[in-house]
Amino acid sequence: MPPDTIFDPEPGFAALLDGAGLGDFDAWWRLNMPTVEPGNERRGGWSAVVRHTLGGSGGSPFGVYVKRQQDHVYRSWRHPWRGRLTGEREMRVMRQCRALGIHTAQPVLYAQRRAGGHVQGVLVTRELAGYRALDELVLDWQRTGPPPRGQRRRLLQAIAIQVRALHAAHLEHNCLYPKHLMISTAWLAGDETAAVVALIDLEKCKWRWRRQTCTLRDLDSLNRRSVGWSRTDRRRFLGWYLDAGRRLSRRDRRLWKTLARRAAAGARQSVDTASSTA
Repeated sequence: MPPDTIFDPEPGFAALLDGAGLGDFDAWWRLNMPTVEPGNERRGGWSAVVRHTLGGSGGSPFGVYVKRQQDHVYRSWRHPWRGRLTGEREMRVMRQCRALGIHTAQPVLYAQRRAGGHVQGVLVTRELAGYRALDELVLDWQRTGPPPRGQRRRLLQAIAIQVRALHAAHLEHNCLYPKHLMISTAWLAGDETAAVVALIDLEKCKWRWRRQTCTLRDLDSLNRRSVGWSRTDRRRFLGWYLDAGRRLSRRDRRLWKTLARRAAAGARQSVDTASSTA
């Protein structure tokens, strides 16, 4: 392997990748597939995602998402100058989350190299088959009617528990929107053994010294963008997140008021912006 090259498949995938002719960096970099969404040209570089199909054990195929990047870096106090690829951080966070029992997409491979003065990276994750984004489900429920009340409450509780576990590790998602909460359609159909919710898009995830920083940032983002949640839903969600039962402490009530105040300010700002552009 050339110097400055990393090729790190997850356990159990190395032989499969070799058999598919994808056992080196160049093979993934040259993969010719249409992107699944517009590429991201920021951070002094670019990042784009394609979907590919691999043969599984016994020949059963499964989908993977391939994120390829060049110079798409973040900088931190540890790496203030050259930075690190955001895909490297995403892989590290996914591994950490799965070790903590937080459900995410299954990592398959992380690879990186330096070529022509650029740093290039490939992150491969297994497709979350049988999962749909929460915002898509809510749109469907607005047309067809919501799921039963008990199931809706269990769903909110499952989301709250996963977010609480993330923050207990001092990890701030930093982009906690309903579109990044993937919900199991098997669980919605009655399969209680399925993992209810999976977190995706972890490339902006940050470690924070204070857990309260994670709480304010992520719960504010989720609260502002959650459509169709009643005030009671939001109150219950906060109680499950705080593991506070049916009664909130004085400190918890301050958090509740802060989130409500920020949501109201954001709504007013949206109305003012729409009025000024009309």
